[in-house]
Amino acid sequence: MTVVKGELAPISVSQISIRFDEINLAQASLISFQKRLKPGETTWEHSFEIAGRAMNVECLGNAYGYPHGPDNDLMLVLTNMYLEQGCPVGDGVLITPYELLKAMGRNDSGKSYQQLHDGLMRLTGTTYRISGWIDQSGKGVRRATFRFVDKLEDINLTGTSLNPKTFGSGTKLRVTLPRDIAENLRARHLKPVDLDFMLSLPSNQAGIMYRLLDALLFSDEEAQRTQVLKMALIDWGKLLRLSDLTPDRIRRAIEPPHSELVRREFLKSVEYLGRGSAQEIIYTFNAQRPDHPLTPEQLLLVGRIKAMSVSDSMAKKFVRASPVTFVEDRVSLAEAILAQTPTIRRSRGAYAWDILADAEERYAPPEQRQPKPEKGVASKAGNPVAPKPLVLPDEDEQGTLLELSPAEQWVSTRPSLKILLKGQLSETEFHRLEKLCTTGKVSASKLFREASAAAAKKRLAGLVKELKAELAE
Repeated sequence: MTVVKGELAPISVSQISIRFDEINLAQASLISFQKRLKPGETTWEHSFEIAGRAMNVECLGNAYGYPHGPDNDLMLVLTNMYLEQGCPVGDGVLITPYELLKAMGRNDSGKSYQQLHDGLMRLTGTTYRISGWIDQSGKGVRRATFRFVDKLEDINLTGTSLNPKTFGSGTKLRVTLPRDIAENLRARHLKPVDLDFMLSLPSNQAGIMYRLLDALLFSDEEAQRTQVLKMALIDWGKLLRLSDLTPDRIRRAIEPPHSELVRREFLKSVEYLGRGSAQEIIYTFNAQRPDHPLTPEQLLLVGRIKAMSVSDSMAKKFVRASPVTFVEDRVSLAEAILAQTPTIRRSRGAYAWDILADAEERYAPPEQRQPKPEKGVASKAGNPVAPKPLVLPDEDEQGTLLELSPAEQWVSTRPSLKILLKGQLSETEFHRLEKLCTTGKVSASKLFREASAAAAKKRLAGLVKELKAELAE
């Protein structure tokens, strides 16, 4: 599980190209999926387990009910405004109602202002009691009690009087977050979230489901690996804070958001197993939506695939289709096989793609390939003698080890090393590296393997530092 970490300092506006969610808030599922509440419906409580720890969440609302529907957008927008404004002293976000509506993607109609007012009243008047709250500072697990909005003020910074109308002309809002949340935001106890995507969804319910599924996927390492999440339907209804947990009612409520999240390619498919209250729901995720920017790790993998003569579009499609760890393994396998194959009867790119896309495990790493015994060769005692490793000349025997000369190793690995070390070494340093590799003083194949592994583990900077020291000698 990846957590955004950092020193206790504000995040600058330039860093908020992607948005963030405080991890406890995301995992606790504080906003009800319901479109509207029944009269007098003001409380709920739920015990569950997430990320290996038990959580119990109590919600005590007020006359406006408890947070639901559009309040999900409001909670995340306020969280990110706090970060964008530099984690202000006093923990208050200063903003006009109009700016807040625009940040949420809403128009400035009277209905929108009324919804904003009611949402702020719910977030100000609802008390959450969360057992299983974790602080970034490493103080362990505790029970936290707070209101998401600790204090809400209408203020006029320039005039001498306040407009008597709620959100009237000249009025600004100061929305103060509670200490529990503000401290974790300053301490970077965060997970990334695609807020623009969430706000672009056509319904509040689709946005709530996206945020919760994204948090569940983030919290489950096995689900991240398989891109599959499975849970009991009734438990899912509880996490969505539905008041009617009849299986048919749950399914009717969640079907429209399912359709939208599949259409927008966040979800690949949704399946149900079993019947009645024993039903389970299985979510299969797309590893990455086509409109999502590639990460630095993914861009590196695209470069390595293109270095094997695979087209840019096919390389990006392959990288997006699976988790980074899986793609890294396939790319490393293809590179190793190509490096050990002296003759390729077809195009290099087609052969590389065949290895990358192999779903039948037809290709094995060269070191695992066992040479076939020579027929009729036996020892004096009549027992077969292990033959010398065979060097076969084409890709049909791609696993056979081939001892390349230093110059041949350099020719095979140079394109990939150029991509891996781009921006890390100067032209002079790279030429010096070429000389060391071609003369055998540095093993190009070994360097490539080490650099690939370091890049995958985000430790490339350390390897480059050692390499620069060696080049300076």
